[in-house]
Amino acid sequence: MSGYSNALQRGAQRGRAAEAGNAAPLLPRAFQQLHEGRYNGPTNHPSLERTALSRPLGVTAFSLKIAAIVGMTANHIANVFGTLLPAGSMVALYSLGGLTFPIMAYLLCEGYRHTSNVRRYAMRLATFAAISQVPFSLLFGAMGNVLVTLLIGLGLLWATDHIPNVALRVLTIAAGITLSSLCDWGIIGPIVILLFWHLNDRPRGSALTMLVAGLALGLPALSWAVTDPSALSLGVLGYYTAGFGLATILIANYNGQRGRPMKWFFYAYYPAHLLALWIAKFLLGL
Repeated sequence: MSGYSNALQRGAQRGRAAEAGNAAPLLPRAFQQLHEGRYNGPTNHPSLERTALSRPLGVTAFSLKIAAIVGMTANHIANVFGTLLPAGSMVALYSLGGLTFPIMAYLLCEGYRHTSNVRRYAMRLATFAAISQVPFSLLFGAMGNVLVTLLIGLGLLWATDHIPNVALRVLTIAAGITLSSLCDWGIIGPIVILLFWHLNDRPRGSALTMLVAGLALGLPALSWAVTDPSALSLGVLGYYTAGFGLATILIANYNGQRGRPMKWFFYAYYPAHLLALWIAKFLLGL
């Protein structure tokens, strides 16, 4: 008999012994570890196969973050080096860029929902927003980077939950949205975040949020692409149609699981890739 089978047998014996003593039966360690996501051994036992198959399938937070990184990098490459690229490549890169902010906004709401310390969460965002601001400004000018937008959005989520006075709450939200006009994504950013938050409990709430944002931004982009078809206008249209559409599918299939724990990598990647793009732009004399 294998060591794994022995472990199951010993666990079952402990369970019977516990039941005989009117105590709560003990789960075999392998079952407990699998339930907690820590078991890495074989799962060819029928009961373990059923347990493994019952775990929800879909997209993890880690996968969403990878998609956001891919879209962000593609979008920034198109922004910085678009004039050097073939028209088709520029359109494709911009279209991928549409993945990023919807996923960031959605995950911010998830982070706020599950965090045990909102202040620490805000300090983390503020720290990396400050670190990222210099390379961001070197590339895109004097406006707040997207982490500032997310920080404002986090503050507005907190305000909706913790300011009981309706007038003061509305005033705070209006002030936050106005402040975000100085940042990447402008006033649309916190509005999308608030829509994700308030529509979350509705059936297909995330898809409804994306539909509202897609129509508000996609219709002007469509008008531009029709009246002045170019790589840039078609890329912007792809951003709000193909990119938003793919983001909607990924978010709709989110299974609520974290996936691989690489939180600090995602925070560090943002300023690092901005700095790398600025260095490349400087070396190319652009």
